[in-house]
Amino acid sequence: METMYTDIGYRIKELRHIHNMTQDQLAERMDISIKHMSAVERGVSSLSLEKLVQICKVLDCSLDYLILGKSLITAETYLPNTIIEILSSSDEEEKRMFLKYIEMYTQIHRR
Repeated sequence: METMYTDIGYRIKELRHIHNMTQDQLAERMDISIKHMSAVERGVSSLSLEKLVQICKVLDCSLDYLILGKSLITAETYLPNTIIEILSSSDEEEKRMFLKYIEMYTQIHRR
């Protein structure tokens, strides 16, 4: 169990860094002490299920990722069905038009 706590703590720390948050900021958002947050990140302590769900929302990750290190995001869950249908279509012209649209969007978005 200690290894699981260590792994969860490591993932929390990594996600916190990705979100440019300090331990103090995360602890405040979680309504826990910085001492407890530090212990969680070191794998010495754990969070309740309620707090694990809350930290997933704060750090924008899934509970599966936090606990197991696995991401359940797949093309099917992340992309709208229309896009998946276009990309898996045998209609090469439709795919070409879609990719051209993406290129135009990217150029507009960069401005």
